[in-house]
Amino acid sequence: MATKSGILVLSIFYLSSCIGVDYVDDPIVGEKIIVSIESLALMIGQAQKVTAQYFNKYGVEESVTVNWSSSSTAIATIDNSGTITSLLPGQALVFASFNEAIDTIRVTVVGDINSVAKVTISSEKAVLNVGETLDLAITVSNINDQPLSGKTPMWKSSNSLVVSVTSAGVATALANGLSTLTAEVDGVVSNSLIITVGSSRSGTFVKSGGYEASGTATLSEDSGNLILEFGSDFKTSFALGTFIYLSNNNTSGSAVKSNGLELQQITQSGAHTFNVSLKSPGVKLTDYKYVIILCKPATVIFGSAELK
Repeated sequence: MATKSGILVLSIFYLSSCIGVDYVDDPIVGEKIIVSIESLALMIGQAQKVTAQYFNKYGVEESVTVNWSSSSTAIATIDNSGTITSLLPGQALVFASFNEAIDTIRVTVVGDINSVAKVTISSEKAVLNVGETLDLAITVSNINDQPLSGKTPMWKSSNSLVVSVTSAGVATALANGLSTLTAEVDGVVSNSLIITVGSSRSGTFVKSGGYEASGTATLSEDSGNLILEFGSDFKTSFALGTFIYLSNNNTSGSAVKSNGLELQQITQSGAHTFNVSLKSPGVKLTDYKYVIILCKPATVIFGSAELK
């Protein structure tokens, strides 16, 4: 049985873990893996070696042993050296991973040069207003990059309530949000095209554990800058070292700290404004899914808001 003094020491330990800011930290940009190619088309029986670069959470490249795997070993395999071997017609995703970093290669295997090997879609815009329409462009080619005519694509929207797509490849923005568009021709799926409807995304904070977090957060584009704003209704628990992050993870404080984008320390509730572009000029409206309130020294999440 724990003594009262033991409980007191333990309580002080947990409290102190969220006090103070680790000022000696190097800037954390998040670990990542970048593969040498995004897509690959092979004839049956062909093999090609691919590579991947790993960058640690400080953005420094390191030499590591990358883990390779295939979503369908019946179509294409990959060995420990990064050599992809094609076996049967179809598509497979090849994964390169290390720790929490991952990147993919879409591998298409064809049986002859007349088969569809590549489907590429594109658009003039990535951000639309509600009610706006957009003509999507599509290119279908064989393994020699020669265009194939007479092919009918099947269009797909990951969220048809946000963006709908006709059989003619005309996208219509229906509501604010995000949707990923793809096209499929003869079983070959295209690259993904992310369309954002509206020039802003917003969410409501939800508390984590026994901590307090409430209010609204809005991420928007303004005169070339990406701005994050908290409403006057914003409230949160506080400890010395309470920071705001953008992240694609809302369950692990260590993952937020390692892979998220740190914006600023906060010391009070109420309205706040953060210029994300000043912190990281290359960040786009669609790059992150969550706004996180994090006790940085203890990597404890106080709350998160999902941007929609």
